[in-house]
Amino acid sequence: MQRSTVVTLSVLVLGALAFGGWMWWQDAEAERARVEREERREREQAVRLVRQREESMSLMPEALTGVALGMTVEEVRATGHRLEPSSSRPPEGLELTMYEERLTSGAQMMFGFSRGSGHLQQIQVMSLLPRVEAIAPHLQAMNERYGTPSGIWDCPDTQGLPTRRFTWRHAQTAISDVFLLYNGRASLTLYIATPDTIGRSLRMSHCAPVPRERLDQFPTASPEQIQHATVEATGGG
Repeated sequence: MQRSTVVTLSVLVLGALAFGGWMWWQDAEAERARVEREERREREQAVRLVRQREESMSLMPEALTGVALGMTVEEVRATGHRLEPSSSRPPEGLELTMYEERLTSGAQMMFGFSRGSGHLQQIQVMSLLPRVEAIAPHLQAMNERYGTPSGIWDCPDTQGLPTRRFTWRHAQTAISDVFLLYNGRASLTLYIATPDTIGRSLRMSHCAPVPRERLDQFPTASPEQIQHATVEATGGG
């Protein structure tokens, strides 16, 4: 084999080795960057979870003292709540496992835990006001507890029913008071959830800000709407 041929082959081999080494280095760098991004994401998620727990716990009503968003089922039960698996379906589009608890007052609480992380994502507290006139003092108490609402909404399609909602948004937590008026009665649902969850609920129900001149005009469900919603909820035909 001529010397020039040997030199050429050597150069080609060295070039191939250098290229292979460069490719290996590129792959190693890409993997290192991926691991760093994943570790940074996990650290940020852990910080958000801690902040969410601290903030949401401070915003819970008395019936939920010690509970915080981001808790697991076992952690919520450890606060004294008797959670039982619920047959209720989660809100459309949310991957939640639902639990419920009934209080001696007659109120019902629903807890939605993320099927992915297992963390508490939303709480609903459902109750009846003794009379429509009780709305004003209830809202006064809410304003004293949480301040001026960040939003007041009329929502024409809350599972087929018109509702009025008052929302209070914080960094990691949002609160929504949902009023359903029918037959001279007022049904109340308090939501405590992540801001994304509350925002999505507002969009799903086609909510719109209430003009100042209509603040005292609450939407009222008709008997036909109530009957239809009841049939839908029970699966009747």
